[in-house]
Amino acid sequence: MNCFVDHLVIFSIALLIDLSIGDPPERIDRFYPIVWISRLMYFLDRRTRREDLRKEKLLGVVYPLLILIIFAVPCLLLPLIPSELLYIALGSLVFKMTFTIKGLERFGRAALEATDIEAKRAAVGKIVSRNVADLDTELLDSATIESVAENLTDSVIAPFFYFVLFGIFGAGVFGAMVYRVINTLDAVVGYKTRDYFYLGWFSAKTDTALNYIPERIAAGLILLTAKSKGQKVIPSGPEEHIPLTIRAMSHALQVKLEKKGYYVVGEGYESASESHIEGAIRVMKRSSLLFAFLCLVVLSLLYFVSLSRCTSFTAASTALFA
Repeated sequence: MNCFVDHLVIFSIALLIDLSIGDPPERIDRFYPIVWISRLMYFLDRRTRREDLRKEKLLGVVYPLLILIIFAVPCLLLPLIPSELLYIALGSLVFKMTFTIKGLERFGRAALEATDIEAKRAAVGKIVSRNVADLDTELLDSATIESVAENLTDSVIAPFFYFVLFGIFGAGVFGAMVYRVINTLDAVVGYKTRDYFYLGWFSAKTDTALNYIPERIAAGLILLTAKSKGQKVIPSGPEEHIPLTIRAMSHALQVKLEKKGYYVVGEGYESASESHIEGAIRVMKRSSLLFAFLCLVVLSLLYFVSLSRCTSFTAASTALFA
């Protein structure tokens, strides 16, 4: 079978698995291979002595490369599996591990279903890195919307993008896994703190580079699927450091989003509420499915182009030796 057909099937099956089943329940997520990426990094981090800054910076490159070798490089061997059915089955399962649409919806809805503010703080604390202990309901709702918006890039658009990009060379699952490893490591050590400024520099910079195009795609999809109109949504000045998807979601839902002590987006819009969380989930799902459709179209076009080239080559060879 043509490799582009294989990638079409793998992408389709993985998408169906995510939309129908989703991720494993939290109680057994310790058995989920993607969780092992962060656990291995934590393991290495605990055994790193903070004495030599140059050594820390070097280890900041060595650790990610080691983890890429363990988790991503084996994906290059998948096409070598003799059974095409087994290759497609394993490829679909591995690719599914690199993205989650249903998981984003689940975490967003957990904040909606919380019965009191403490339960909401516990739910939101699982999806954001900020301290939620002193956040009121409005700031918790804002944090949920921001997380859904920002994770549209990390959890959906970027893995899809790199699956298709590397799929051109027959290595789509590998491309998606490379992104998932780097993005996970950035979430673990990509902070400008004393402990991670040197150890996490490579993961942070690589994640920023890998997200450059997917983040812009995600922001555009948010505005497109929400049918947003009005003023430009990418202001200059102090808001430049705020993720584009957060600014796009603020504009799309006409909602004020605030990370206390850091930024406020959409100052003149309504305060964040549960109805806006519903809206963010809806926009996230529409954006994800639209981009999934576009990815399938691109893979289909690549297949037909490869088919036509093969046909042309066969015809030329026949004419040459006739």
